[in-house]
Amino acid sequence: MFKHRERIALALLISVLPSLGNALPWSKDMRNQPSVKPQESQVELNPTSVPRDGVDLYRAPKDLSELVRKRIEARSLKNPIPESEGSLKRGKVLYDIHCATCHGAEGRGDGPVGKKYIPVPMDLTLPYVQTQPDGQLYYTISHGSIHMPYYRDSIVRKERWHVINYIKKALRVESE
Repeated sequence: MFKHRERIALALLISVLPSLGNALPWSKDMRNQPSVKPQESQVELNPTSVPRDGVDLYRAPKDLSELVRKRIEARSLKNPIPESEGSLKRGKVLYDIHCATCHGAEGRGDGPVGKKYIPVPMDLTLPYVQTQPDGQLYYTISHGSIHMPYYRDSIVRKERWHVINYIKKALRVESE
């Protein structure tokens, strides 16, 4: 079957392979490839591009002052999703997945994870939140706040508006 030379070459190959270990050039490809980690920003848009609706919602703010300034500019954005039963249902599903762990089931900032933070997460039932324009809330969800992480990579743009409808309608506390 095998000739003497072929047996020697095969034996040599079998004895050398274990010693190569990770030395093969393709053995580290999976480790060395570029990857995007959770909560990392997306690739930056061209800085000369024109922002839609006059507010650049897609580029992450460079610092805290720009975050605050852009949140104020975002007040002019109008919610394109009408408040409806379907929107509120979708908003609740998204809220339960992304928000309730910190803000709590009723939005009071008392979620199981939120209780561990100092300061505790914002109480979404407060007039401070309830009276904010939808665009400002949209910007906060998209880019975070001082202690809140951003959700622009976790919640699709259109669905952030459903979350806002849910926060404004279902978490609203009627004053007595």
